[in-house]
Amino acid sequence: MTIMIFICFVIIGTMNKLNLSGLKQVFSALANEKRLKMIELCSDNGLTITELSKILNLNYSITVEYSSMLEKAKLIKKERNDDRTVTVKSLVRLNNNGEIQRLD
Repeated sequence: MTIMIFICFVIIGTMNKLNLSGLKQVFSALANEKRLKMIELCSDNGLTITELSKILNLNYSITVEYSSMLEKAKLIKKERNDDRTVTVKSLVRLNNNGEIQRLD
């Protein structure tokens, strides 16, 4: 719940950069607890799709779908590694003092 609140503040703070379609993508992406957890898990260090799939107890293809949805909403970024795995990194983080930091 905390992560959703701080992400909403990030979104509101950058609304002038998002059009209606962009806002719809963001809120659709945030409408699932597993996707929220994915953002939280990747906020400190990136995790691969396989790692996220295991941690979240999700099918690999669903994890790929969820990560693509979050990437389109500009909440995470995906990077292809040399070993052909994909690492997911969060673009938002909540600091210890409660400040919201956009990482991109």
